Amino acid sequence: MSETGSGVPEPPDPAYFTAIEAEFIRRRGTPFLLSPRDYALARRWHALGIPLSDVCIGIGEAFDRREERGAVGRVNSLSYCEGAVLEAWERRASARVGETAGEAETDVAAGLDDLERALAAVEGRFADAALSAARSIARLKSARKSPEEVEKSLSRIEKKLLRDVEGGLSGEERLAVESGVDRRLAADAGSMDEVALRRTRDVLIRQRLRALHGMPRLTILA
Repeated sequence: MSETGSGVPEPPDPAYFTAIEAEFIRRRGTPFLLSPRDYALARRWHALGIPLSDVCIGIGEAFDRREERGAVGRVNSLSYCEGAVLEAWERRASARVGETAGEAETDVAAGLDDLERALAAVEGRFADAALSAARSIARLKSARKSPEEVEKSLSRIEKKLLRDVEGGLSGEERLAVESGVDRRLAADAGSMDEVALRRTRDVLIRQRLRALHGMPRLTILA
């Protein structure tokens, strides 16, 4: 494996890393030398399987939010974008129609109709939780929000749904989910601060709960 000028090994896909570096520097607005911790963070995203498009969207959203707040000063670490990258990854998990968001106009009404039907079709012990989420989506349809606002609302609805699912698990089932996620994170846990570890763990647990219990991704991007 080759190394960067700082002596830090490059990730398995150098193009992935280079694109992240370029996007971070572009949004920062001035040249910047990434730290070993930044290199490690990019490698961790690659190991988790976060698509490059999601990383770049997350970086952009982190800087957009900063500009909206009118924050001053410079961002001096890629870790500033970590939460936004994880959010983008989770939100776009089923939206893989292209490398750039916004290639086609989103049909909000049709997307919400599809989600409402998918939730109504959920059977088994979590059917009531799914129906509660479907009712929240029905109310959302009349709110006349923008696609971006709808996505944020759907994210909140989905998190509540998955909390309800997790709350309905037996102790043994919950332990199996958490143990599987912890094994996946074991190699990188030592290099992550407490906040980053918790955020990443929460995203992976939600992904696992969706996969195990047939819950649809609540997004209109797909």
